[in-house]
Parts: sequence; structure tokens; C-alpha cells
Amino acid sequence: MKRIISCGLTALVLLFAAGKAGWSQGTVPGGINYQAVARDNTGKELVNTRIEVRFTIKSGSPTGTIVYQEVFTNVTTTKYGVFSLVIGDGAPVTGTFGAIDWSSFDHYLQVEVKFENLFMDMGTMQFMAVPYALYAWRSLEPGPQGPPGPQGIPGDPATDDQKLAYNIETKALTIDNGNTVRLDSIVAFRARKNISESTSINTNVIMTYATPDLNVGEGLNPNTGIFTAPADGIYTFNITYHADGSGGSRAVSLYVKSALYEIIADEIGAGTTIRVRSVTTKLNKGDTVSVVIFTGISTQTGTGSFAGYKVN
Repeated sequence: MKRIISCGLTALVLLFAAGKAGWSQGTVPGGINYQAVARDNTGKELVNTRIEVRFTIKSGSPTGTIVYQEVFTNVTTTKYGVFSLVIGDGAPVTGTFGAIDWSSFDHYLQVEVKFENLFMDMGTMQFMAVPYALYAWRSLEPGPQGPPGPQGIPGDPATDDQKLAYNIETKALTIDNGNTVRLDSIVAFRARKNISESTSINTNVIMTYATPDLNVGEGLNPNTGIFTAPADGIYTFNITYHADGSGGSRAVSLYVKSALYEIIADEIGAGTTIRVRSVTTKLNKGDTVSVVIFTGISTQTGTGSFAGYKVN
């Protein structure tokens, strides 16, 4: 069967992972996150399939000079056909990722995938705004102070301001005297629980959260801790947990449609921190997802975070 791949850079992925190094003062990520879904020619996901991926970054045009090339071997898609990589983390073939001069020319990414013996060209796309943050940090360094320029002509107050309006019912984003864009296909959220709450031992508790840092699509209800899928698609969820208080034998699980879907970690002792764990699943509109804590012999819920986004 002929196999094809549906793939593309997605800014949503960058919201939840920042490559080899986190954003901090004076530093930038060491890579660009990339996620794609592999499909056959009927549109069915290629599940649990071994592939190789080759990224080539070109300067100037889609056929321009190769400034960097790398290969990822032994990549395996998930049970939903998803695979995630960090551009810059592969085995270099040509050039150095950190030496790419993002400030000069446009840059293009060519993606090739090997399913059997030969690499298949999946196409070339232009890098847009997000990757150029790798260069933008240089602008934070103050340059020499130049002489003041001439006073500009004051603008018309009646035309300086434009307002954005978002209609939660229609999922439409509108700018004054401009276009309207529907945002119902974009879903991303992140919320944290910073205060552990008292509870009973040997109890399953749905984690609730403070006001979300991000809630595009309004899928997460932080008061109940339940995410409701606003659209059909493949979703990835990221969970962290810290076992505050005393008492062990705790467990963290992901529930889908009020039923156990996957155990994130079990036999968690007091003071233990569970770093980011990711789960990918296929949801229909209206399906619910929540993080459930089994308290074991502890009387504390613990703390942590819950994040997710729609892959496609």
C-alpha cells in the first residue's frame, strides 16, 4: 500500500515544549518542536510504525543552499500515528543547527520520511515567525544610543485603534473593519494547581486547577478539572504531579469519558515529583478528559499541572 504522511510545523506544540533548553533570561531553545501524523493513502493513521525522518534546512528558497541537515532513525509512531521530534536534536549530516544565521534570507524546511528502503520527499515549507525567536534574543541587547529623530506627525485618533472581538458561541475572531477568522479548530490549554487540598485516604479525586494560563477553545473547566473536547481530533495531554504532604501509595491517572484510560504513575511516595508525562488519544467532540489522583494512605491531593492541545 502506498503510504503518505500528513505533517506540518505547529505553533501549538511550541507552547508546551521549548526544545533542548527552556526559555530564560538571555537563553533560547536549542531546537524547534515538530509533530506530525503519518497516514496511508486512504487517510488511515499508520500506527506503531518504524520510520526514519530527515530534516533539511535551506536558505533563500526551497531549492536554495543547504545550511543544515539531520536524520532521526528508529522513530516509532504512536497508536494514533503521531510522532514528535525536535529539529536540531537529530544526528547531523551537514552543518550545525546552532550556527544557522536566521537573520539572513528566508529559510525553508524539507521533510523526508523513510518507511522502507528509500526516503520519500514530503515537501518543503517556509519557516515563519516562530523559529525566528532563535535570532530575536539578540535584539534584547541594547545598542549604542543614537541622536533623537525628528518629531513625527500625530496620527488620527479616530483610526489609530482597532479592536479584536471574540464570539465564544461562533468561535469567530473579528477585527474592526477587517476579516473574521474561525478559531474552532485551534485548541490548547494549560492550568496549574499550586495548593494541595485535604482529602480522605484511598480516594479517587479529580484534580482541579487555578485560572488557566491558556485556554484557547475554552475546553478546560478549571473548577471541575474536566476538559471537554470542542471538536473531533487527535489530542496530546501533558501532566505533572508533586506529592505534597505525607503518606504514599498514591497514583496519577488520565480518565477519558469518566473511565480509566492510562495510569501515569503509581506507588508515588510523599515528596515525589512526577515530571512531564504525555498521553495522546483520539477524541470525539464532547468527550471528557481529567486527571485523577488516587490518594493511597495520604490525606492530600498534591499539586501539579494539566496541559493539552489538538494535534489535528
